[in-house]
Amino acid sequence: MVSTTDVAKYAGVSQTTVSRVLNKPDQVKRATYERVMNAVNELGYSAEAFEQIAVPMVKTKTITLIVSAIDDAIYVNAIPAITRTAQEQGYQVTIHFITRSRELETYETVLSSKPDGIIIISTLLDKVAHEKLIDSTIPFVALNSSGITSQHSIGLNDIEAGYLATTHLINASHLEIAWIGGTLSSPSTKDRFIGFVQALQEANYKIRKKRLVVTNLDKFSLFEAFENLQALKKKPTAIVAATDEIALQFMDFYKEAGYQIPDDISIVGIGNSEMAQHSALALTSVGTSDSLANLGQEAIKRLFDLVIYNQQESFHVNRDVELFERATVRAL
Repeated sequence: MVSTTDVAKYAGVSQTTVSRVLNKPDQVKRATYERVMNAVNELGYSAEAFEQIAVPMVKTKTITLIVSAIDDAIYVNAIPAITRTAQEQGYQVTIHFITRSRELETYETVLSSKPDGIIIISTLLDKVAHEKLIDSTIPFVALNSSGITSQHSIGLNDIEAGYLATTHLINASHLEIAWIGGTLSSPSTKDRFIGFVQALQEANYKIRKKRLVVTNLDKFSLFEAFENLQALKKKPTAIVAATDEIALQFMDFYKEAGYQIPDDISIVGIGNSEMAQHSALALTSVGTSDSLANLGQEAIKRLFDLVIYNQQESFHVNRDVELFERATVRAL
């Protein structure tokens, strides 16, 4: 079994750094985060947010997170609030990352450990996995996940987010608009992409495959996507990024290539993250007026309503989104 020591050695960092990346990703540099996450992914490590100290005959109170994507924006921004609130209630948090080849195996591993509660983050929940969760009787909350309708769910209107971001650029008279996002196995990314396409279709824009970029989210893959867009005869005048993090990375690429934002290229992100609001050039973004951290806090508090207070009433929270116009879009 792969340990945090193995991950640290593989990534060339300390074990403390690995723990910080897994538990408090907002407190580490982007390059360090990417190096550790690449090691986690390549070694197939199933992470625990906190080191365990075995106490004989005492069952540790545990909340488990099941996550589909290591670099998912909801996960990265929500986990500090989730772990902090769980700690305050005396619970340990463990994290399991799902891969397609080991999806059911991951659920079986989680359920066999019998945690007190589960939060499923940005995961496409299929019928078989959903039935296993129901049969286990372990309380669970779906956070920005889709597929089978969960009895308890919290999420963003991601289709509307993609639609608003794209419509804003269309209204600014941009004709050459590109999409940049991760794989469509992430429910939030898929829904945002659907909203992007819907906006183009509604405006009678031709959808050009070469401007629909679906890629891995490490810096190398994103830079390769940037170069491919730059090689097009008709370069995009505007970008819709599936997350603020992707948008900010592309802003760096364009600046390094000598472009001025928004004079030469307009960029819109999705998430309205703290990074978007406080970057050197404030990013135009679509999201909620509330933070993603607060979304995580709501998920864990509602889970505790199920775990501690045995609440049975179902809830389906779907946060509305809006456009936050800042400094990265120019009308043509």
